[in-house]
Amino acid sequence: MLPLKHTFNQLSHLNNRLKRQLLLGTLPVLLLLGVISSFPLFIGKTAEAETLTIANTPTEQATSQPKRVYQYFHVESASTAVKAAKTALKPTTANASAKADEPAEWGWPYTGGQYVTSTFGKRDLADSPWHDGVDFNAGVGSKIHAVHAGKVIFVGNPMKRGVTDAYPLGLGKDVVVTETADGDQIVYQEFAMGKQTHTVKVGETVKVGQVIATQASGHLHLGVTNQKSWVTAQNDWQNPSAHSWQDPLKLIKAAD
Repeated sequence: MLPLKHTFNQLSHLNNRLKRQLLLGTLPVLLLLGVISSFPLFIGKTAEAETLTIANTPTEQATSQPKRVYQYFHVESASTAVKAAKTALKPTTANASAKADEPAEWGWPYTGGQYVTSTFGKRDLADSPWHDGVDFNAGVGSKIHAVHAGKVIFVGNPMKRGVTDAYPLGLGKDVVVTETADGDQIVYQEFAMGKQTHTVKVGETVKVGQVIATQASGHLHLGVTNQKSWVTAQNDWQNPSAHSWQDPLKLIKAAD
């Protein structure tokens, strides 16, 4: 009986060891299975938190799309680009200086002074009580400059257009006429009563301040007409009530 009992005890002990070993071997597997089973829940919470973070940004709505994080940063980059563009549109000191260096719309016909000898409108002169332009006199040999940018539409003797060149009521032997982009026709006359001194040609575009002729007589008469051609406007040179002439001094001083 004793050997049998001893054998039974050994079998029981072996069975208990086997159970403990199985338990120890199964525990890691069970833990692994538990972790795997809880992984979707963890992912769901992470995605939810991520979505809330995006929803709280002013530039993006909550979304469950796979690329929502990329979209968020993409919007942020776009916002930065817009800010950079707005900064680029702001005038810089260099741009302001460049604008200040742009030539004036109107300028004086002579450098170094105004040299006005007779103004526009009524005047105390028996044979010409009303003046359709302004006279300047900087002296014979002085360079005459364009008072406005424009295209040269006539140079030379006005007799070619049927306008007298005879002194004292004519325009002289040399006349320069330019037309601005606004349609004003500017007439430079009476600066050369005996010869031609112009330095520009028909079709040329002149800039403000560009030399266009040389004074070879007592004065330069400057006229500006904006409703009629310079030829037709000559008929109004003594008509103060129905004329198309403008006061050159007002135009020049307004831009000075």
